[in-house]
Amino acid sequence: MLYVFAGFPNKGSKPGSLSLHAGGIRYGFCACEKCFEERGEPIESEASFILEHDANIQYRKSGVFINNSDEYLYPTEYRMSDLCLRDGITWNWFTDTWKFGNGVTMHKTHADPEYKTVVHETDLSLDEYLSQNGPTTLSELKLERKHIRTEGWEQYEFRYPKGMCPQESHLVHLTWFVTTHRIPEFAYNRIRDIIEYDAEPQNIQQYSTKLGHHFSQIEIYDGTPAVKMD
Repeated sequence: MLYVFAGFPNKGSKPGSLSLHAGGIRYGFCACEKCFEERGEPIESEASFILEHDANIQYRKSGVFINNSDEYLYPTEYRMSDLCLRDGITWNWFTDTWKFGNGVTMHKTHADPEYKTVVHETDLSLDEYLSQNGPTTLSELKLERKHIRTEGWEQYEFRYPKGMCPQESHLVHLTWFVTTHRIPEFAYNRIRDIIEYDAEPQNIQQYSTKLGHHFSQIEIYDGTPAVKMD
């Protein structure tokens, strides 16, 4: 069973704050038997032992397959959170070739529409307009920013319900996990609150606060490429 949520834990906090990462979520509701024996029943116990971690299993938009093959097993059963649906992230938002994998995943999509400054009621930039029309009194012209609807943007916009795709640069953060079977509704609600509404996990003291163990640090992306391009 695939569960998809909007955002990530503690997303409303300021930069530098700690946020439960995928490993922390995994620890929160899929602790191993050794954890139960050594530390007592930890955190979100109602959802323990149900994450799908079989490396041979891969969830895709088109169904569940043997990993790295086209051997089809069964249809993908999924649940989109209400917050996803409110934001226009429906099942159709994912492309036909989308791969969800297994276990817990935190995903980010950056969409950056292309704009061009054009002369009002035309598709021409100021230079293009002057080239075509010759000397012009600039005070008689009105310039505006126009969204250039590239083929790529139209394909992206089509993934949203009509009228719901943001028309400005934006990030889409999603968290999803795959389970071996359906989880109880009270467990779903508890996990949803942690991921989407910044609820604090139960028995927070059982998590490691050492950076990278169960938490990562919230950072604001400044546009700097992660890899230097020569």
